[in-house]
Amino acid sequence: MHETVKKELFEQIIRLRPTLPPKKRRVADFMMEDYKRLFLMSAKEIAQKCQVSEPTITRFVMDLGFGGYMEFEQYLKGLLRIELTSVERLIKASRETENVSTLEAYRQNTIMNLENMMQSVSAREIRNLAQMIHAAQSVLVAGYKASATLAYYFGYLLKKIKERVIIDTTYSWENLDTISLHGKSLLVFAIAFPRYPQRIIELVEYTKKYNSTVVCISDSMKSPVVNLSDHYVIIDMEGFSFVDPFSHIMTFLGALIHEIAYIDKEATARRLSQIEVGARRRRDFYTTEQEAAQEYDPLKRDYFNHSNV
Repeated sequence: MHETVKKELFEQIIRLRPTLPPKKRRVADFMMEDYKRLFLMSAKEIAQKCQVSEPTITRFVMDLGFGGYMEFEQYLKGLLRIELTSVERLIKASRETENVSTLEAYRQNTIMNLENMMQSVSAREIRNLAQMIHAAQSVLVAGYKASATLAYYFGYLLKKIKERVIIDTTYSWENLDTISLHGKSLLVFAIAFPRYPQRIIELVEYTKKYNSTVVCISDSMKSPVVNLSDHYVIIDMEGFSFVDPFSHIMTFLGALIHEIAYIDKEATARRLSQIEVGARRRRDFYTTEQEAAQEYDPLKRDYFNHSNV
C-alpha cells in the first residue's frame, strides 16, 4: 500500500511536469530528486532551494490536488514516517527545538497527541474493543522493537484481570505454535507503530492462516497491518524526534484495561484480590512493619462502591 501511494504521487508529478512553467518545473524536479528531504524542510526553505517564491510552492502542491501546503505536508508525513531513519528524525528535531526547551517541546507534543486521540477515538470504540477482548477465550498481545514496551505494558495489566493471556515481544516459535493450536479461539492484539517491524506483519499474516481474530492498534490507514486486521483502532502519533512519543498510546491502553475490568467488576475484584494475597505472602513489594502485621482481606470491602472511598 505504501509503495502504491508513493508511486501515485510520482506519477502525478511526471504527468504535470511537461505543462508546468519553469519555476514550478524546478520544484517538481527537486521533489522527484529527493522527496525525503521535503519532510525536513519548511516551505520557505524549499522555495529558497528552488529559487522560487513561497506562493509558487503552494500553487504547485495545489496543482497536485492538495488544498494547500499544510495538507501536502500532512500527506507527506504519512508517506515518510515509514521510511525516515533515526538520524533523519534527529535532524528534524534539532530544527524544531531551537526556540524552546526540549522538555517543553515534548510536553507540547504530548498534549497535541492526547487532543488528537480524543478527536479520533470514540468511547463507543473503546467499549466495543473491550467487549471483544473480554469475550475472547485466549489473547495474544504482540508488539516488537519500540512497540514491545506497549505490548508488555498492556499484556501485563491484562493478565491481572483475564486468564489465558500471552505476551509476545520476540516473535518466538512458542507463540507461533500457540496460534497454530488455538486458531479461531484466539484473539491477536497487534500493536504496530512506525517504523513498522517486518516481524509484526509476518505474525499477522501467519495468524490469518489459522482464522484467528486480529485486532490492531496503529497510527494510520496506510499502516501495513491495518488491511490485514479484522478490527483496528487508528491513533495518530505526531513525533518530532527519533524517540517514539508513546504517552497518549499508554493512556489509551490504560483506559482500555479499565473498560475490560469493569465488564465483570466482581470477577475482576476476586482475581485482583487473589493476586494481591499471593504478592503479600511472597513479599513482592515494600511494606512497613505495621502494614505487614495487618490482616489483609480485600473482599471485605467493596472497592467498586465509590461511597466507601
